Order: sequence, then C-alpha cells, then structure tokens
Amino acid sequence: MPTYRDVKRYLLAIGLERFLRNLATGYLAVVVPLYLSELTGSALAAGLVVTAAGLISLGTSILYAALGDVIGHARGLAVSEVAFASALVAIAAYRNPWAVGIALGIGGVGMLGPGSTRGSFIPLIMALVRRHTSNAVERTRDLGIVNLLSTAGGIAGSLLVAFTALREASLFFVLSVSTAAALVLLSLGRGETVRRANPFRAVKKRGATVLAYSLSQLVAGVGIGLSNSLLSLWMNTYLGMGPALIAVIYAIGNAAFSLSALFAHVFARLLGLVKASAASRFASGALLAVLPLIPHPAAFAAIYALYNAMVGIGGTARSSYISGAAAEGGEATTPALASISMRMAATPSAAAAGYLIEAGPALLMPIAGAFVAAAGYIFLRYLREVD
Repeated sequence: MPTYRDVKRYLLAIGLERFLRNLATGYLAVVVPLYLSELTGSALAAGLVVTAAGLISLGTSILYAALGDVIGHARGLAVSEVAFASALVAIAAYRNPWAVGIALGIGGVGMLGPGSTRGSFIPLIMALVRRHTSNAVERTRDLGIVNLLSTAGGIAGSLLVAFTALREASLFFVLSVSTAAALVLLSLGRGETVRRANPFRAVKKRGATVLAYSLSQLVAGVGIGLSNSLLSLWMNTYLGMGPALIAVIYAIGNAAFSLSALFAHVFARLLGLVKASAASRFASGALLAVLPLIPHPAAFAAIYALYNAMVGIGGTARSSYISGAAAEGGEATTPALASISMRMAATPSAAAAGYLIEAGPALLMPIAGAFVAAAGYIFLRYLREVD
C-alpha cells in the first residue's frame, strides 16, 4: 500500500501534468471549431474535419494505452504528450484544415468541446490512479481530485482565447505540454519496468463487462458527439454568442464539472458506481434538451453549469467503474477499448452536428439529450458493481 505521502506526491504530479496539458486543450476546444469553419467555409465541413481527427485518434488512443500497459503507464502518458506537442506545431504551421485534423488525431484529440479537458476520462490516468488506490471509493475520490486540477487547466486555457490568437499561443502551449511530459516521466516513470503483458488478452478476461459498458458508451457517444463536438459553433450560430462569451461559459461549466467531481465518491459510497452513473445520465440528458429554450447568457450559463455538475459526478463514477473492472495487464487498454464505442459514435456525430447547426439548430440538443438518457438506462440495466 502506498503511504499518504506517496498519494499526495502522485496526485500532485498527475494534477500538474493535466493542468499543463489542458491549458492547450481548453484553448483549442473554443478556437478550433471556429478556426475550421473559417478555413472550410461551412459548419458541415468543419464537422467532417473533426470527424477525420476522431477516426485517427481512435487508433492512437488505443496505441498509447496498450504501450503504457507494457512499458509503464507514466511512460506511455509521456509519449502521448510528446505526440500532442508535435500536433500543436503542425496546427500552428499549416492553414490546411485537413492537416489540422490529422495533427489533432495523431495528438490524441478526437473530440473538441469542454469534455476534452477532463482528466479522469484518460485511460492512462485511470491506470495510474488505480495503481495508487485500493477500492472504488478511494479511486473515485482521487479521480475527482485529478479532475479538479485537470479542469483548472482547461478553464485557464479557454480564458486565454480573449487575449491571444492561435498562432501566437501555439509556442507557449508546445512548451507547457513538453513540460507536462517531462514532469510525469521524471516523477512517476523512473521506477516503472517493462512487463511481459498482452493487454488485449487481459481485456478478454472482462469481456461481458466491457461489452455492456461499450453498449452504453456507444449510445452516449451519439449524444455527446452531437452536443459537444461543435458546441462553440452552435452557441455562436444559434444563440449569437461571441468567442469571449463562449469561453466564459465554458469556464463556468468546467468549474461546475470539477467541483462536482470532488463529491462523486460520496455518491459512489451511497449509491454504488452503477446507480450514480445512471442517475447522472438521466439528469444530464434532460438538461441538454432544454438548452435551446434558454437564449439569455446568464440563464444559459446556469443550466449549462448544472448539466456539467451531473456530468462531473457520473463521468468520474464511470471512469472509476471501468478502471476497477480491468484485469491486471490491461489497466489502460481496457478503459480505452471499452470507451472506443463512444468515440466511434461521437466521431461521425460531429458531422451530423454540423448538418443540424445549418438545417435545424433547435433540434440538436434535444436529440443529443435523448441519446444520453438512453445510455443511462442501458448502464443501469446491464452492469453490476465490480468492487
């Protein structure tokens, strides 16, 4: 068992790594959809580019997770950060939208929007947290702390939109992400060893759980892809909000997410991870559905914050659930593969979101909310507590 001092040290290392990484991600989540729309001339084309990025990132995210299960999770995380830093260089260097999409995919960024800055959803992060905890409540608690520090970086990054343009910000972000890679490698990676493990064989040991979890994530992915991938573009086109206002609302939502994630372990203790996860899906789906009815910025921000609070509780609980379900040798690959269905559904949904933004923007969020609520039912119906 790790000592209390070890726990504090590992959380500080992961939290700082996520903060530095998400300075860039939080910025990109606001700017890139608008940037792609400018480069391509339409919301639909911007959605297609994000779709391409998502398809590429499906492979890279599994690659980094499986690599981490073999060479060490901190080392695998450092490799993924170097790839992301390289992607930032490419985004700054090229104005071709497809080059931007390919760079995002190689960097492991398959979705844009506020959810992209949330640390507990990263398989290698889940594996590192699992290594330092002994039960579901502890794991959920620590994932909530990681989310707080991770999302703080996303908030800071989104607020930078008001002060600097993409090309000028890129050099700073390359430095912050490179620092994140060095931090995690030096603080947590030095004691890791290469394991003779087959991550994919370890996933097969939990086949039934992975299948049911994947089904729920598949349905949720449609709703999340519709609602999150081009959210800043929808807010700009349908509600008339500018980039600076969008950035502030993103920051409010991220703050609500991170603060609520701190209390996810309380719900895990009272309800269990399965019921806590399902309840959050029901609530967040309903809140998504009413967003088009609230054009006033302050009221919109309040409902959006409540939506993110539900996502914070449920998302942290679900991450803890699938992390705890993984067999030894597949601690990162199991969450990566179990969530690939969400990415597969969310990726083409970005293109569908672009179409709806142009053809029927008022329908976008209610449709997304229905899929999210349905995912909650599947989770409750087919999954059982694992620890």
